[in-house]
Amino acid sequence: MHLFPDKMESMKQSAALTPQVFDAPIHPLSLRHLVENAIDGIFIIDRNRRLVEFNHACEELTGYSREEVIGKNVFCARAIQCQNASGDSMAGNLCPSLSVFHSGMSRQSERMRAVAKDGSIRWIETHYTPIYTPDGTLDYVLGIIRDITRQVLLEEDHARLGDELDHYRREIESRYDFSKLIGNSKPMLEALELAGEVAATNTTVMITGESGTGKELLARAIHFNSPRKGGPFVAVNCAAFPEQLLESELFGYDRGAFTGADRTKPGRFELAQGGTLFLDEIAEMTPTTQAKILRVIQEREVEHLGGTRPIRIDVRLIAATNRNIEEMVREGLFRQDLFYRINVFPIRLPSLRERKQDVLPLAGHFLERFAMETGKKVPGISREARRLLLNHPWEGNVRELQNVIERAVILSRGELITSAHLFSGLAEGKASFPPTGHDSSGPVQLPEDGLDLEQLEISLLRQALKKARNNKTQAASLLGLTRSTLRYRLQKHGLEEAETNQNG
Repeated sequence: MHLFPDKMESMKQSAALTPQVFDAPIHPLSLRHLVENAIDGIFIIDRNRRLVEFNHACEELTGYSREEVIGKNVFCARAIQCQNASGDSMAGNLCPSLSVFHSGMSRQSERMRAVAKDGSIRWIETHYTPIYTPDGTLDYVLGIIRDITRQVLLEEDHARLGDELDHYRREIESRYDFSKLIGNSKPMLEALELAGEVAATNTTVMITGESGTGKELLARAIHFNSPRKGGPFVAVNCAAFPEQLLESELFGYDRGAFTGADRTKPGRFELAQGGTLFLDEIAEMTPTTQAKILRVIQEREVEHLGGTRPIRIDVRLIAATNRNIEEMVREGLFRQDLFYRINVFPIRLPSLRERKQDVLPLAGHFLERFAMETGKKVPGISREARRLLLNHPWEGNVRELQNVIERAVILSRGELITSAHLFSGLAEGKASFPPTGHDSSGPVQLPEDGLDLEQLEISLLRQALKKARNNKTQAASLLGLTRSTLRYRLQKHGLEEAETNQNG
């Protein structure tokens, strides 16, 4: 054994070594086997500061063999070239083992970098233990080296990702700062003022306004200017899901809840824990889903589909709709009790027609954004194009304006945006898509002797169902209705039961 036999007896009697190790007879070869097979590097330094033990793990870590370092002074043994975290050498009087000889106390070193034979650098952590003779003389120092390179690299990655996350969070918060939202018209300033006042609270907010007015943008601004800005913002478009799928999305489900549920999935309420849940198009919910949402708001807990365990939630709710929800309450299409729960702090976003003075600033903002995205240098918008933008009715509101400017930037070749780059509908003062409900002359002309409106509606409903093969979502789309409105009209005329019986 390389552990110098003349010293073995004194080491066995050393008070610093664990007594039980040497109470039972251990053959030197057995002890050598234990040292050689240790996961961590083990080395021993004698009172002359010379290496007298250097196990296999040390060889693997440093790239040096035992023969190259045994018997050499620890200060000049190439295998133990350590640096502190700043890269400064810790040789000579700075070697941690030296302080153990001076103080006689065990020492856990700071993290160090060890330079291996091939020049590679490993992060290590070393623990030094003094070994005394029976008369109290410090005879050896036992060192244990642990390679923590992977741990340090993971910590560095974690810190880097944390810094990136903080950077992106600050960037997002800056993007949704109320001062960054474009709007100098009186109705828009009033809406932003209300949003700024309610943002600092946990109050439920109801945002109304036509499609394309920026309801989700305002909801995000409220979230990122609230105490919950560090939590998630989760958005759900209630009109995008059929009833059963919407409930599984909102409340989650347990494994086996239905065919295909091969795992437990958290719902949007759970995913929004500690943050904000934005329910867009909330008026499109069916009465059954409305009742379940009401219970969640009242009890502050959800249950998975197929589950029995209530899950407590801490979520701020912001709802939005482009419909006249108060009229829907009067017509029995939306639960009155749920309406009162979500309409705690209403904010109405004006249409772009009501904020004409914001058209050109918004157009300039979109121009700059899309020019940057496409890499084009577009100097601005011509006078004639600005006039067209101001005179356009903007049925699609801000979203339509955004699309118009994006198309114009794509068509431009680095020159001013002109009327030629805009939709032809703008030059005629018309909407860029068919208007809904704003033109008295439509495809159906009223006969001179009048007509039976109820029978006409029944006929159209039946035609739509037949064309859609009784798919209510498609039929509603053909008629320009929501699924819940279609269902209401079918029930009103007794068609839903008739269609069901016909199919059955």
